[in-house]
Amino acid sequence: MTYLDRVCAHRRAGLLAARAALLATACLSSAALAQATSETPQTGDPAEQNGEEIVVVGARASREAAVERKREAPTIRDVVASDGIGKLPDYNTAEAVQRLPGISVEIDQGEPRYVVIRGVDPNLNQVTIDGNLVGAPEAEGRRVSLDTIPSDLVAAIEVVKAVTPDYDANAVGGSINIITPTAFDKAGDILNFRAQGSFNEKADRLGYGAAGTYGTRFGPDETFGIVVGGSYFRRYLDSDLAEFDWGTVGGIAAPVVYRLYDYHIMRERIGGIVNLDWRPNDDTRLYLRNIYNEFTDHEERDQLEQELGTGTPISNTEISYTRGRAYREFRQNNQTQKLFNISPGAELRFGPAQLDLNYTYAHAEEHTPIRDDIEFRTGTIFDTTLDISGERPAFTSVDPDAYNAANFPLRRIRERREQIDEDLHAIRADLRYDFEGATPGFIKVGGKYTNRKKIRDNRQSQKDPVAPVPTFASIPGAVLPEPEDYYDGDYQFGPAMNYGAIIDYLYGNPTLFRLNEATTQRNELSLDYDIHEKITAGYAMGQVELGDLTAIGGVRVEHTDGRYKAYAIPSFEQLTFDNTYTDVLPSIHLNYKAAPDVLLRAAWTNTIGRPNYDAVVPTFTEDSGAGTAGNPDLQPYKAIGFDISAEYYPDSESILSLGIFYRGIENPIYTSTILDTEFAGVELTSLSQPRNAGKGDIFGIEGNFQRRFSFLPAPFDGLGVSVNGTYTASGVDVPGRERDDLPFFRQSDWIVNAALFYENGPFEARLALNYRDDYLASVGANRDGDIYAASRTVLDARASYRFGGGFEIFGSISNFTEAPNAAYQGIASRLSAREDYGFNADFGLSFSF
Repeated sequence: MTYLDRVCAHRRAGLLAARAALLATACLSSAALAQATSETPQTGDPAEQNGEEIVVVGARASREAAVERKREAPTIRDVVASDGIGKLPDYNTAEAVQRLPGISVEIDQGEPRYVVIRGVDPNLNQVTIDGNLVGAPEAEGRRVSLDTIPSDLVAAIEVVKAVTPDYDANAVGGSINIITPTAFDKAGDILNFRAQGSFNEKADRLGYGAAGTYGTRFGPDETFGIVVGGSYFRRYLDSDLAEFDWGTVGGIAAPVVYRLYDYHIMRERIGGIVNLDWRPNDDTRLYLRNIYNEFTDHEERDQLEQELGTGTPISNTEISYTRGRAYREFRQNNQTQKLFNISPGAELRFGPAQLDLNYTYAHAEEHTPIRDDIEFRTGTIFDTTLDISGERPAFTSVDPDAYNAANFPLRRIRERREQIDEDLHAIRADLRYDFEGATPGFIKVGGKYTNRKKIRDNRQSQKDPVAPVPTFASIPGAVLPEPEDYYDGDYQFGPAMNYGAIIDYLYGNPTLFRLNEATTQRNELSLDYDIHEKITAGYAMGQVELGDLTAIGGVRVEHTDGRYKAYAIPSFEQLTFDNTYTDVLPSIHLNYKAAPDVLLRAAWTNTIGRPNYDAVVPTFTEDSGAGTAGNPDLQPYKAIGFDISAEYYPDSESILSLGIFYRGIENPIYTSTILDTEFAGVELTSLSQPRNAGKGDIFGIEGNFQRRFSFLPAPFDGLGVSVNGTYTASGVDVPGRERDDLPFFRQSDWIVNAALFYENGPFEARLALNYRDDYLASVGANRDGDIYAASRTVLDARASYRFGGGFEIFGSISNFTEAPNAAYQGIASRLSAREDYGFNADFGLSFSF
């Protein structure tokens, strides 16, 4: 769950009757590349012109491999390649991909997690490993969190922005393919090892990890190959988050609720690959790809929330509040995600024909063995004064009663345990026939059958206190000192909670509470679902080369047969909904070599986006009067795309490109909020439910420039620059908001990446900037209720030095300017949320052979 997902979830969970009318906000529903070898030549280097052999390693090898792959690609795509020894320059795969043109990322606790292609929701991207489908472990969406996959196990990542008919159609944004290494990527053996430490400034704790990969060929004529790799990493992350819900107080826009969160996170990543190959001759290739990833997140969240009460303006910038109420809540959330893929296949050549066969079994799961919420609440007892004239709201007076632990009686204990499992079977066959002669080309046909089952088993219980009700202060050992330097002293957090002491006390005194049977019964089944999707696809396509023009055209047909089961509330009857639809998706791709170093490309594509799992099942949940429901009547996204680009390659590691793209999207999905309503027999202050909007449009311009200044005199010939930027203009039609000029959901106007790098012999350094503009994250009943993610600029730096024998030391600092994540409500001056992470530092040594 990303930072904005958490902000939206916090709002839904805390939407009480007193503030629902003021807020009315809703959260949005929200294909391979060989590894660069050390023998890759740099054609523009003077030494090569003199006939000397140039050995290219490190980041330079990575750039050359990426540029060459993009240049030779038949479609519009970008590539991040390894640096020649099996590791990417960034910590996780999402972080590496964000350096590409038109790419941004969604952040969770300061770490890039989900990849956004040209502003399109990550749930609408296709993610594959070695061209094979990956399961989605999360309950809510179809997106795959790329921070789960360590970069140490990746040889390259390619992002296809305009897919051909042999790609799965669920790719409105594009297709992201993670490529793992094989023993045939290099002429010799592969051996690398990395030991790494990390430090988070906010957590003030050291993390640690190590990774290694070994690959070799063996057997008669070295026709067998194996690559084995493993990765382990543990890191600690802390953050401070402040949220404000804005309403109207005496005719003035002002906060009516604020929340403070103190996060302490431990994250552990475990990964492994075993890739086997047999290539007895040039016409036969058999392989077995295996990858396992495990991501564990232990989260401690201490929370203070204040409903500020009745407000009276003292001036246009200062509000006096009376009869406020405060909540203190602690959440212990331990969660593990696992991804496992096993994929055998064959590539068989029969003269001009090639047959590719593949079977993939993918398993994904998310297991939450502990999610405990302990909540205390005061009466309406305190007063406060708030100044809203600054960059963020500030308290000029605070009632000490709001921070007295004795004023917080126990309200409830909620225990949640959850198991989500997805099993995917996919069978694919592709037959290609090559033509030679005056007009070379090929025809290709294929079919694919995907059987996906996903089950969510959510178990929740609520326990309410009985008299005499204990207070926060009366539980032995429960009260801890206030967090040190919380938000640099801008906000008073008050006493922290000792989760272990509270749980031990309450469980040791079971007569202090009773089971709320009605709420527990409803929550036991309200989020459970059983999903079974069968997708049958077939395609036909062809490519023809007419001199300098290459044309690819074809059509893909996908038939989706879905059955979705959930429980009706309050009858607890299991409901079953079937949804079947067929899509015919033609596409054309044109590539023209205008000069030896100039390429012109154009594409017309049609894609779809299936609704998120939790959106299309008839689930229902309620918390404090705020309800959330699914919608089995949702229609899938349908998108038409046009792309045009020009690319200039002055040398083997340089590129200058400019592209224009358009996406017309029908049936975009957003979440509607209805106030003061009834659903499933439950009276609600608000109901959030996904719905289809009318249509949306995204038009953009994308530029990319990369060059090493080898023409400069030494030592400045090691300098280089990489800059890319994307500008989009977008719009979406939302029922009830026809008069408002809304941008498309999660669509930033500007995305900019820039890097200045220096390479001189064994020394390499890079200073990188990533900028993302504001985007619409949540749609309200009117402009005042819209939530926008604020723009964000992040600076990263990395340096390394290679010694003889393949040893290297490295160090990096991520977000060294400590840029926060922020959001605002309606207009930029109304801060809605701001989360501080501090910076992350990574350091270590590596060895490669």
